[in-house]
Amino acid sequence: MRRHRSAGVALVLIFLAAHLVLLPKTLEDLDSVNFALGVRHFDVAEHQPHPPGYPVYIALAKASTAVLRVAGIDGASPRGLAIWSALGGAAAIPALLLFFRRLEGRDHLAWWATLVVAASPLFWFTALRPLSDMLGFAAAMWALALMAGTLPGRRVMAGALLAGFAVGIRSQTAVLTLPMLAFVFLTHRDLRVTIGALAAFAAGALAWAIPLIVASGGLSAYLHALRFQADADFSGVVMLWTHRTVRVAAHALMNTFIWPWDWWLGMTVCLLAAVGAAPIAWRAPRVLLAMLLVFGPYAIFHLLFQETETTRYALPLLPVMAYTAMAAAEGLPARALPVAAIGVAAIALMQAIPASVRYAREGAPVFRAFDDMAATAHGGDRVDTIAMHASARRAAEWATPILPARVTRAPHGYEWLALVGVWKAQPSARVWFAADPERTDLALFDARARDLARAYRWGFIEPPFVGGARPDEVDWYRMQAPNWMLDRGWSITAEVGGVTARDKAGPQLAPAIAWLRHQPLDTTVVLGGRHLGAGVSPVTVKLNGAAIERFSAPAGFFFRLLTLPAGALSAGAPYVPLEVTSIGQVSLEQFDAQPPGVPMFAYDAGWQEPEFNMAEGRSWRWMSEKAALWVRPIGRAVTLRLVGESPLRYFDAAPHVRVLVGDRQVAAFDPTADFDQVISLPADLLDRAAGRVVIESSKFFVPGAAGAADQRHLALRIYRAGVD
Repeated sequence: MRRHRSAGVALVLIFLAAHLVLLPKTLEDLDSVNFALGVRHFDVAEHQPHPPGYPVYIALAKASTAVLRVAGIDGASPRGLAIWSALGGAAAIPALLLFFRRLEGRDHLAWWATLVVAASPLFWFTALRPLSDMLGFAAAMWALALMAGTLPGRRVMAGALLAGFAVGIRSQTAVLTLPMLAFVFLTHRDLRVTIGALAAFAAGALAWAIPLIVASGGLSAYLHALRFQADADFSGVVMLWTHRTVRVAAHALMNTFIWPWDWWLGMTVCLLAAVGAAPIAWRAPRVLLAMLLVFGPYAIFHLLFQETETTRYALPLLPVMAYTAMAAAEGLPARALPVAAIGVAAIALMQAIPASVRYAREGAPVFRAFDDMAATAHGGDRVDTIAMHASARRAAEWATPILPARVTRAPHGYEWLALVGVWKAQPSARVWFAADPERTDLALFDARARDLARAYRWGFIEPPFVGGARPDEVDWYRMQAPNWMLDRGWSITAEVGGVTARDKAGPQLAPAIAWLRHQPLDTTVVLGGRHLGAGVSPVTVKLNGAAIERFSAPAGFFFRLLTLPAGALSAGAPYVPLEVTSIGQVSLEQFDAQPPGVPMFAYDAGWQEPEFNMAEGRSWRWMSEKAALWVRPIGRAVTLRLVGESPLRYFDAAPHVRVLVGDRQVAAFDPTADFDQVISLPADLLDRAAGRVVIESSKFFVPGAAGAADQRHLALRIYRAGVD
């Protein structure tokens, strides 16, 4: 017992010291920005912080931030928040040890289970983040430890008081502590203790609830802000309650029980936990029942009503997993328990410590991008507008004092329209764009007008540490006025097509507009897509209001080349509208417009529609066993690049892939893994073949069974195709 106490003190001190020297220098998740804004000026209606308000956490952070600023510590705002996570993590360790001991009185098991929790990737890393999770967890664990076991009434009431107070740190702690409080009510024989505990919980809650309501402008104003947040949570995130599919359920289970430990370690811990539940049920069924009653409601709440991709929400479930997992090891031969615990802890720390060091040194991707923008502008680079995907907008609000230009704002999913407006009004504008790498809407602009300045990544695997963080990783693009940009009504990518379908803005309903930049030369225009109905659909193309092309799009795929004569774009406004309308339902999936000498390409027959998977952050097109590309002949060799998925995911052996220009083979390969092929297309062959390039695969498959609707021929999944 004394040895365990000394070891516990050492563990707390080492944990605290390791975390205090690694406090982050930047904010990161959206919630952390809201917390920092709340420390600056508390206003729940303005999401400073977001409802329900976290008043105790904000009050503590105000004090710590002020102290750090007086002390001249850099990054006082993020570190003023994160220091409470470090302190909370250190405080949670003795609470875990006490709670585990009071379950069965098995000191040896309690100590090693505590070590496993403290070293777990999720626990270790969350104790560094400028968020309320760890401090709320520590308060909840102390409340549970005080209420667990057969204890004097004073300790039970102290636990209830702390449980009520903990809700003001993090509201989700109530889902953890209220079941324990109910268990005490049902099992404690002294009515005075149960009434006292209920009163203590109410007192702890009222201590923060009354000031919170007053600061929010009254109960009505507070409830309005709370309802707004609840509506946003149910409509804006993927939760099992609103997305009742097997896939979402499977991901919820993995995100909750496996990823908090990382993949292989998580699988091992889950297996041990399943085995360890049996001996606990045999020797102490009441204990197992109590664990299910205390942690079960939170597990159900988390799986059904929280976005499980945000792995930090699974933090309260680590204790029950660690305890039952170590119970399995306890039943093995002598010294198996310490060996298993030390092994799990060592593997966990081998992942957690390098990630923590990098996190402390570099900070969050989005704030590194903003810092680099500020430094680059200070060095003399001119920028007129800073734009971004909506996920980075709140971070930009915090970073406004250092950003070197005006920040444009647009609703989520429509960010590109702000850029269209900027360049129509100011064609010379230089724009810096902070892009979510998983978004695809920048395809609505001529790719030649943007340059990737830098890609910002976490530098470590995300799910155990920052899974679900928003904003996540960021790409910084320097952009100038493009040769063309697309307005509403297009379906260039699956993401953009979804917006068009949701807005009912296809060319059969309203003109799909492409804005072409003023220039004197003749211009080649690529226009392609699919007619989704039967028969043919008349399509009309107008330039500056005058019809320049009419054609009939057949059912299925179509591809057209248009030539605008020299001078067609030389008069009028800086950008000239090209409008596309149709009679039938047409999806416009390809567009390009370039003057002579610029390489161009387009998908021709044999390609499927663009697809996108948000979970993977991937977009692609399938090609059939024979798929054609049009590559513009420009009088010199053109380089074709094909990036695709390993075909061994759906074939037993690698297919033989040939690339032909006309009837001449220019390349061949047999991909056995993800591939990135760079192929030179000779100028003379392109010219003789009128730009037609054919890619052939010796294998294909049909995804639908015989008689099913999907009878496409799928040969290769191509993530990227392009020419230089």
